[in-house]
Amino acid sequence: MTVCCPDCGFTTDNLPPTHKCPECGEFSHDWLIYDWEEFVAIKRRHIKYNVAILGALLINVLLALALQSSNAFQWFLTLLAIPAIISWLRCSRQLRARSAYKGHEAGVVFPWFSGLGGL
Repeated sequence: MTVCCPDCGFTTDNLPPTHKCPECGEFSHDWLIYDWEEFVAIKRRHIKYNVAILGALLINVLLALALQSSNAFQWFLTLLAIPAIISWLRCSRQLRARSAYKGHEAGVVFPWFSGLGGL
């Protein structure tokens, strides 16, 4: 795994434990990580999460239709399909674009539903 300082461009094999660049002395959480295999594994995991969410939402809609539900919460729950589909399409596009890969930040680990980024 190769990492790059976002301020000065210094590259090293390991991320400094203090997140402080040994070259310029700047502290940053935004180090770029150059590891395509790790990035692919993370994005494939996110696609699996999105497929599971979409499957659960499909079951929810089918149950709501079968039971003729008038529960607004059950119908509003289906709105979660919008970010799940957007995330699924973005992850798929990123996996197809290996030549455009310029590294990723540590925040890419979190899926969209964790509230910490990822979308």
